[in-house]
Amino acid sequence: MITDINNQPLSPEAERMLEYLRSRAESMGTAGIRERIRAAARELESAVAGVSEAQASLRPIKDKWTIAEVVDHIAQTQIRAAEELRHLFAGRRPPGPPVYEALRSGAARWAPWTELVDGLKSANEELIALLASAPESAHPPDAAAVRTVLVVSRALPDGRTAPQIFITDLDWREYALLQRLHLLDHRTQIKNLRAALAG
Repeated sequence: MITDINNQPLSPEAERMLEYLRSRAESMGTAGIRERIRAAARELESAVAGVSEAQASLRPIKDKWTIAEVVDHIAQTQIRAAEELRHLFAGRRPPGPPVYEALRSGAARWAPWTELVDGLKSANEELIALLASAPESAHPPDAAAVRTVLVVSRALPDGRTAPQIFITDLDWREYALLQRLHLLDHRTQIKNLRAALAG
């Protein structure tokens, strides 16, 4: 049984995410997965378009990331995801630690905004291009898997929400679909940050 990093049972939200990844991975072909990731990447890039350098570095919501930090995080995780997918496509378990949930380079504090955006777009293109070489055939039960850190927003008994972090193994299709969810989650985060800036 999978438990979270605090050895607690998975929340209904976490169970639903895992079921979504497993069922969609079984039902979707390689081309469909690639196109869904491409669409999610474009949605994120559209959310970033029009953000100024000054806006990117502001922190409109206390204790939350700036837009620049979100963009840096996505670029860093997309490149790592591409590395891990290369191993999975070759039938190998990726070496090294998993991609941790708050991975950032620190460049958001000093790099020009245009450079951060270019890095985001390049990382997205790298992942999408790599998926063109993904296996077309269904994965056998003993296919290589990657150790993956997942974060799910769950409802607490008092009505608040909080993240639940847990670790599990995913095959390449599940892992690729997780990247789509990751892109969409941060697209929403950027939209919320932009709304807070405008307000």
